[in-house]
Amino acid sequence: MLKNGQYRTRAGSTVRISGEHSGIYEIEFDWVEENACVDCVPAVNDGYLSWHCERWGGDSARLYPVEEK
Repeated sequence: MLKNGQYRTRAGSTVRISGEHSGIYEIEFDWVEENACVDCVPAVNDGYLSWHCERWGGDSARLYPVEEK
């Protein structure tokens, strides 16, 4: 399970996790860079950002911690 903080995929999508139990997710999904259709629904699962739609299926990308400056 990911801890509170900011994470990014290699393609540039970002996820911010917050909340007392790290249960609040704010996803900025880059459909073009992640090669996903606009109907895909993104979600965070076990250290990955995944996406899926009924027509094309889906994919996932590993989330990497963003270093605070």
